[in-house]
Parts: sequence; structure tokens; C-alpha cells
Amino acid sequence: MEKSKPLSRRIYRANWTSCLLLGISICLLALTCLSIIQKSSSLAGMWLPTALLIPVLFHNRYRAWIPLLGSAALGIAASHTILGTPFFHYLPYLINNLIEGALCAALLRRMLPAQDPLSGLGSWMKFLFVAVIFCPLVGALIMLLFILPAHTPAELQSRFVTWFMSEAVAILALTPLGLIYQRGYLSKLLTSRRLFGLLLTLILTLAAGYLALKWLPYTFAFITIPLLWCAIRLPRIEAFIIFLAVTLMIALLHTSGIISVQPRLSIQVPQGLIFLPLLLILMPANAMAMAMHALRAEKSHITQSENRFRNAMEYSAIGMTLVSPEGKLLQVNKALCQLLGYEAEYLTTLTFQEITYHDDLGKDLMLLQQLLNDEIQSYTLEKRYMRRSGEIIWTLLAVSLVRDEHHNPLYFISQIEDINELKHTEVTNKRLSEALHEEKELLHITLNSINEAVISTDRNMNITFMNPVAEKMTGWTEQQAQGQPVSRIVLISKGAGGPLIDNLLQFDINENLHSSVERSLVLHGQHTALFDVQLAVSPLRTLKDEPIGIVLVLQDVSKSRELMRKLSYSASHDLLTGLSNRGSFESSLKKALNVTATQRQSHVLAFIDLDHFKAINDTAGHAAGDELLRQLSTLMQENIRNSDRLARLGGDEFALILFDCPQEQGLITLQHLVDKINNFYFIWEGNGYRIGASAGMTQINDANVTGSEYMAQADMACYIAKHNGRGRVYKYEPEQKNAIAYTSGETPPENPQSGAQG
Repeated sequence: MEKSKPLSRRIYRANWTSCLLLGISICLLALTCLSIIQKSSSLAGMWLPTALLIPVLFHNRYRAWIPLLGSAALGIAASHTILGTPFFHYLPYLINNLIEGALCAALLRRMLPAQDPLSGLGSWMKFLFVAVIFCPLVGALIMLLFILPAHTPAELQSRFVTWFMSEAVAILALTPLGLIYQRGYLSKLLTSRRLFGLLLTLILTLAAGYLALKWLPYTFAFITIPLLWCAIRLPRIEAFIIFLAVTLMIALLHTSGIISVQPRLSIQVPQGLIFLPLLLILMPANAMAMAMHALRAEKSHITQSENRFRNAMEYSAIGMTLVSPEGKLLQVNKALCQLLGYEAEYLTTLTFQEITYHDDLGKDLMLLQQLLNDEIQSYTLEKRYMRRSGEIIWTLLAVSLVRDEHHNPLYFISQIEDINELKHTEVTNKRLSEALHEEKELLHITLNSINEAVISTDRNMNITFMNPVAEKMTGWTEQQAQGQPVSRIVLISKGAGGPLIDNLLQFDINENLHSSVERSLVLHGQHTALFDVQLAVSPLRTLKDEPIGIVLVLQDVSKSRELMRKLSYSASHDLLTGLSNRGSFESSLKKALNVTATQRQSHVLAFIDLDHFKAINDTAGHAAGDELLRQLSTLMQENIRNSDRLARLGGDEFALILFDCPQEQGLITLQHLVDKINNFYFIWEGNGYRIGASAGMTQINDANVTGSEYMAQADMACYIAKHNGRGRVYKYEPEQKNAIAYTSGETPPENPQSGAQG
């Protein structure tokens, strides 16, 4: 906003400056014309204010017309005020002048081009009809009908003719100059050499006009000669300047009484028609100036076209020549001389037949004849020329024919481009193309034969190729996938339910190789199964290391991953019960210790030992014992949380970690488990069996204690529970370390406060 205000102010000043200049100019012109009218009532042939107002309005936008018309009105009013004319006496004439000027400018804006309004005789004829004839007639009619209704018919006729002639002569003398004037012309003229020539021509023309008016008969006939001479000799704008000067000279000489333009006729002529001859001599002079301007413009255009053609031919990088219908080289350029090894003077003495290789001449002549017969408009041909040294060179020839206005052939335009190196390498290129095709076919066969899915993209990551394996795995055919974004076709996640990989180009292959089985990559096919895959991403680059796409290689590793899962499961689980084994349980114990160290959570570790299990094995057999272990494992799993970890350490020994569990809650949970086992009734082959369990527990609340120490504490508490009546839960206390003495045959002391009996 701060930058736009100064600009608006500058435009505002510029508009008011234009209005001020227009008002002053109109005032001076009106004052001059009114002074002339007062000195010679017979002269009203030069009302210049309207003639100046028309081009000013023509060159300005409609929204600027109101201030411009106001400035013109103030200028005319000021001139009348200076001369003492009453306001209401000149007001109707002022309004009529403004209406006439605005109407004329509006019509000219619609009928003439804005850039160069008087560009030719056609434009000048429109100007003559609108500005010199039609608008002055409208102004005269307005004056006759609305301004002077009370006068006699003879006086009205005289005033009508006087108004029309005064406006028409002034507009024809001044308005064309205003329409074609361009800003900066006057300053250029004052600093150029043309100023002296213009002044000299002006002086000679004025002198000749004065002499013709003063002493020669048929005054206006003789004055036409110097005006036509100026129209022929000078540029358009300078000729209009002289026309205006001659018109003003005649008006001033008549006003001062030096000459008289009053015709000596027996009949009375209206005063306004005195200057009709002046209007008639200005019209042919203006027309001649416009005709000469159009002629000069056309000549300049032709000259420029010829120069452009000559320069285009001379400085063309390929050989060019003009050839006559008989085959003679009329004109050659430097590129052709260098190509053929001839000088230009010598080359123009030859025909194209003499420098054409004989095997190629027949086809060239046939096409040339078709061109002459108007069967074709142009032709191109690969042909050979013979250089001056005798060497044969290959060229690409393009020929077109130029005809005159009667459609007769004038000359051929031949363009000859050197393709010698291109032709010499054509065989090599063909061999390279064949080799490339063979490699491409081999690559396609190889890609279609391998067991991996191969997908390639362009620089925009849109698919360009898929082999059959990729089609099978993704569920898309190559035709369907062509042009599709690779992210839409290839859906890969980390794990079956994990997040999709958004940017395959930034995929880290090391992450793929070292990921766990649960987090391994999974390809989601369209209407196909899930595939465990091994992914390799290779970017494609140009020699300038610019990316042009990627190649994806997907290997189906579902079977190996399934085997790995089974091996991993077997390594971490008890095959009989499906519970975690000792190794997996020790890992869970380490995890519990880490949580204790970082989050200060306490957990419960327990050992559970089955009572009387050996008796069932001995009585019912090992198959019964195995089934009992499976059922008891299921029973215990159902009575603990999903977050807890139950493991079979071996035989009839189990271990349990209750994560984030207080000691009191742990005692309750373990006692509940022991009660469930004690109350369990096992049926095997129609016989029923009962079994019991003893459990020992310890609290994990110190991260500095090792896992093996905590397991020893839980084992010790379980030992005490078994040797103090079985079917109960004991928690570990530090003083129970003496219970180790059982290895020497001693019975550990009973501590009723340290456990709960089942």
C-alpha cells in the first residue's frame, strides 16, 4: 500500500498536467481565432480549438475525457472572457464545440487503429469522412437548430456554411498532425540533421505560396504544386507540419489585408465558402502524403524482407543455393562453397547436374519435374555430390519452387545439409542397434525366467516393466500396472499387520536382512496370498548420475521364513506343552529385571512342582503323564494374565513370572493355581487320578540381584513347600538359606509365617 500511493500521486499529477497544458493551448488557439474573427468578420475558416481537442481525446482513455473536456471548456471560456464576450452569448457555441470534438474522437477511436491511426489511404479516407465532413455537419446542424433559431434563412445559411468550413479546414489542417504525432518526436527532430532540411523546405514552400497568392492567377491552383512537392519529398509528419503552416499563413495574410481570397464572381457566395479552395488543396496534398507514406512503408517492408532473406541465406549454417528452372546455380552461400570446395564465382558457372553424383541424378530430376508440374509443393532427398577434390559426400537436399504472380516458375530454393558422417556411421549404428536389440531380448528372457519378481519404474516412480513372477505375486498384470505408481501396486509391510513402507527408494536393505521373523517384510498381493519377501532396491541413474527410476527385486522366502518360525518356536517352547522352555523363560526374566531397573516395577517369580506325578507315570504310563502335563499347562494358562509368562523347566517343574505384581497379590494368585491343580481330577482309560502341586515364590524388586539368584530363591521356597506338607505356597525369606542343608539330610525348619497352606 505504501508503494502504490506515490504511483497514484504521480498519475494524478500527470493527468492534471495534461489537463493544464490542454487548457492553456485551447485558450491560446481560441484567443487567436477569435481575434482574427473580430478583425475580419468574413473569416471564420480557422476554428482550431476543436481540431486540437479531437486528437487529445483520441489518445486518452474514456475515463480521462471528463477532466480534458473540462479543461478545454475553461480554455475557451477564458479566451472569451479576455475579449469581453458575455457568458451566455458564447456558452451555446462552447457546448457545441465540446459535443462535436467528443463525437468525432469517439467515432475515430472505433474506426481507426490506436497505434498508427493514419497508416494508409484507407484510414485517411475514414478520417476525412468522419472528422472533416460528418462531425462538422453535425455541429453546424446543432448550431442551426438549437443556437440561432430566430435569424433569417439567408443568415442561417451563411452561418451554417461558415461553421462547417471553419471546423473542416481547421480539422484537416491540424488534426492529422495530432493523430500521428508520437511522444519524443520534437526532441529528436531538434537534435537531428533533418531539422535544417525541414526548415529550408518550409521557407521555400511558404515563399512559393506567398508568391502564388500575391501575383499569380488561379491562386489556389498554383499553391497546390509546392504542397504536393512536400507531400512527395517529406515524411508524413513533416508534410503535415508544412500543410498546417501554409494554412495559417493564408489565414493571417487574408486577415491582415495583404492578400484577398475573395473570389470575383457575379453571384454572391456565402462567406464560409471563401476558404473552400483551401479545403480542396489540402485534401489532395494530404492524400498524396498518405500515399507516399504507404509506398515508403511497403518499400521498407520489401527491403527488410529481402535483407532478411539475403542474410538468412548468406549466414545459414547449411548450404543454400538458388537454382534456375534449367538447373544453373544462380546464387550460393558460404556454407555450400565450403561444403563442395568451390569458390562462389566458379560455382555459379555450373549446373546442379554437373556436381551431382550420377547414380542419384535420375531421382532428383524426377522429383524436380513433379515440382515444376505442381504435383508436389516441395521434396527432400538424400543424395550425393561430387566435391572439387573428387570426393563423394552425402547430403540431405530440400527443394522448393518460387513462382511469379502468373504462376510461372522463377527459381528453386535448395537447402543442402551435410550428412556425410551420419551416413558413414549408419552401418555402425545399425550393428549397435541390432546388438542392443539382442541384449534387450536376452534381458527380457532372463527376467522372465528367474524365480524372483522384478519390477522397474521411471523417474516419476511409475511402473514400466514387470516379469511374470511379479505379476503372480502382486496380482497385477504388466498391462494393468503400466504407468501406475509403484506404491499402488507393490504393497510391502513390516510384518503381516505392520505399517506399509512409504518410500521404496529410501528402503535400507540392511534393515531387511537383520529384521526379526515377526518384523520381516510381507508383500500384500491383490486378490492373492501374503508373501514373505526379501527386497532389494537398486536406483537407476544416467551417466551424469541423474535418477531415472528404480529396479525392485522381490524374492519369495515364505517357506524359509516359515521354517525359521518353526525353528524359533521349537527353540523357545516346550514341544509337549507349548509353554516357554527354560531358555525363553530366562530371557523373560532378564526383561523383568530391565523393567525393574528402568521403571522400578516389582514382579513375582515362582517355581511350581507337581506332587505325585511319578506315580501316575509308573501306574498309567508315560503317555498318560504327557497328557496330564498338557492339560495342567492349559489349566494354569487359563488362570493367569496374558502378560504373565509360564514355562516348563523340565519334567514336572514349572516356572512363572507375574509381571508388575505386588507380593500379596502374587501369593493369592499362586495359591489359587495350586488349589486348581490339587482339585484337578485326571481321567485316563476309565481310571481317575489326583495330583497335587507345591509352589515357592520370591519378589523381584532389586535390579542388582541376578536372575540366577532369584531363580535359586524361588527354587529354595518351593523345596521348603514340598518338604513341609506339599500342596502349599511358600515365599522366600533370607533366613531360609539354611534350607540348603537338605543336601546333607537335614530337615529345614518350618516357618509358618512365611507361607500359606493349601
